[in-house]
Amino acid sequence: MDWQQRMMAAIAYLESCLTEAPDMEKAAREANCSPFHFMRMFEVITGIGPAEYVRRRRLSLAAAELAAGDARILDLAVKYGYNSPDSFSRAFKREFDCLPSEARVSGATLHCYPPLSFTIALIGDKAMEYRIEKRPACAFTGIAIRANSKYGTNFKDVPAFWDKAMADGNCDMFWKKACGSKLGVVGVCFDFNMKTEDFSYAIAIEKPADREGLPEGCVDIEVPEATWAMFTSRGPLKDNFQNMIRRIYSEWFPASGREHAGTVEIEYYGTNPDPAASDYWCEYWVPLK
Repeated sequence: MDWQQRMMAAIAYLESCLTEAPDMEKAAREANCSPFHFMRMFEVITGIGPAEYVRRRRLSLAAAELAAGDARILDLAVKYGYNSPDSFSRAFKREFDCLPSEARVSGATLHCYPPLSFTIALIGDKAMEYRIEKRPACAFTGIAIRANSKYGTNFKDVPAFWDKAMADGNCDMFWKKACGSKLGVVGVCFDFNMKTEDFSYAIAIEKPADREGLPEGCVDIEVPEATWAMFTSRGPLKDNFQNMIRRIYSEWFPASGREHAGTVEIEYYGTNPDPAASDYWCEYWVPLK
């Protein structure tokens, strides 16, 4: 079974769970990949996590039932997994900018969120620069936040976290502590939660012998021995980095036949202090099975 068939099998499973609680690990098994890899692939390609996809599909079906007949709001709330009519109404309002009762009115503006269909798009207009490298186990120490992939908030929260760390002087403290380290300061994505679609993100350095000079509240992150696919982004960070990550999951993984190992991902930023420079480069390290 190829990548496209596996992902469509996962979508079919999620579609079968629109009136019951889906098991995201089972969805990952339908896609024949680890839960981590399934969630990251799904999120990067579609812009939302699998749980958010289920939420939108449920609300879309509920809106269609409201517009078509006399379905009771309480019955729809129960049918589509909400604890109360109030929680259903709040979710409906956020999605459609109107209350369920208003959706019955002739002329109410609603939208449909149809089932997803995955296809592989091998664009090929720009080569992807990468290498495969095996590295021993290591550990990082850094300051971390919990970020969430729902609604794409992680794409705002992580850059804001970096801005705050630089403004607070924490990045400078890390650079001083990392003096002589080959990696310098890195970003580390770890501890993904399939149910809540959140994960930890750390600004970190290789674990030092002591914590003197480090910011308060640092955590340690253990990284097992792994074979890594290391992708290079060249040019201004803002314009290139996130696009490269999307291409890794939407083009490289489906075409390569490789699988994510389900452990941490590492953002390596090198030593250039100006991320807007035309000659700026950085790397994104993805662990492989």
